[in-house]
Amino acid sequence: MREISVDELTLGMCLSKDIYNDLGNIILSQGTEISNKHLAYFQKHGIISIYIDERDNSVPAESHKAVKIYKFKDLNNAYAEVLGQFKEVYFNVQNKQHDFDVEILRPALEGLIEIVISDNDVLGSMRIIALNEAYHFTHAVNVSMLSAMICKWTGLENDMIYLAALSGLLHDIGKTKVPQELLYKQGEINEQEYELLKMHAKLGYESLKNNSSLPREVLASMLFHHERSDGTGYPSGLKEEQTPYLARVVAVADVFDAITSDKIYRSRVSSFKAFSIIKDESFRGLDPKISEIFLSNIAAFFINNRVKLSDGRVGEVVYINKYALNRPLIKVSNDFIDLSTDYSIEIDEVIS
Repeated sequence: MREISVDELTLGMCLSKDIYNDLGNIILSQGTEISNKHLAYFQKHGIISIYIDERDNSVPAESHKAVKIYKFKDLNNAYAEVLGQFKEVYFNVQNKQHDFDVEILRPALEGLIEIVISDNDVLGSMRIIALNEAYHFTHAVNVSMLSAMICKWTGLENDMIYLAALSGLLHDIGKTKVPQELLYKQGEINEQEYELLKMHAKLGYESLKNNSSLPREVLASMLFHHERSDGTGYPSGLKEEQTPYLARVVAVADVFDAITSDKIYRSRVSSFKAFSIIKDESFRGLDPKISEIFLSNIAAFFINNRVKLSDGRVGEVVYINKYALNRPLIKVSNDFIDLSTDYSIEIDEVIS
C-alpha cells in the first residue's frame, strides 16, 4: 500500500483505503478499481492523493475492459458451479440422502467467495449474474455471497467467512421437506401455508443434525436464522443474545435478498427501499450492529451509480448521508435532489 498523487493514477489501480468526506461518510471504498469516472470525481472534489494497492499496474489501460469481461465470466462460471452443486445436495436431501460429505462443496464455494470479496462490491457482482433459475436455488447462493461479505466487513477470519458462506448456502435446505407446490405457488400464501413453510428451519436441522461433516455453526444457522432479537422469530422464540452470531448474519442476508429478488407472487423492491426495510427491522428483530455494517458498506458502492426515480427521472448518486443511507443526494441534469429531505420521491431502480 502506498500513497500517490491522483495525477499519477492509471486505470485499473485499486484503492487500499476507504476515502471519506469531511463528515466522515465513505465516498469510495477500499477495493474500488479506478476508472475514468473516478478520476473526474477526484478532480471535482479536490482530492489530491489516495492510497493504492501495491500490485502490478503495467497492464495497458485499453486492456482493462477485457480484464473486466473475463472477471464477469469467471464470476458467472463460479456462481453456476456452486448453484449446480447446491441443487445436487438439495435433491439428495429431498430424497432422504442425508449423509453427503459437505466438503464436496468447499472448492467451488471458496472459489466463488474469493471472487466476490475481492472487490467488496457484492451487489455489483450479483447484478451481473446471468443465470435463469428458480428463486429458491439462486436465493441460496445469493445469501451465501452476502453472508460471506458481511463477515469480511466485520473483520472475521477466512475460516469464519467460509462458514458464513456455507451457512448461507444451506440455510433453507429444510424447504426440501415442506410441500414443494408452496415454493412454486402463484399468488401469496395463506396463514396455514405460511405455518407449513415456517417448519423448514426445524425440518432442515432435524434432517441433517446427524451428518458428521456439517459444522455445528452451520446447523445452528439452519435452525435459528429466522429468530429475531425481540423474541418474535421461530422456531424457538430466541432473543438476540441467545441466537448464534452466524445465524444473525444469515438473517440479514436472507431478508435483503428475499425483498430485492423477483418472486412468483411479487416483484422485487429496489436496493434503496430494501435499506429502509432492513433499518426498520433492525429496531425490531434483525441484529442492529450487523445491519448497520451491512448497509453502510453496501451504500458506499452506490456513489456514481445511475438510478431511476419514482417520478421517472434518471440521475446519479453523488453523496451518501450516513444518517440516511437509503436517501442519498441525486444529481439530475443540473439539479440536485436531496432525498433525505424530500420524501415525495423514491429510488425505484439502480441502473448501473
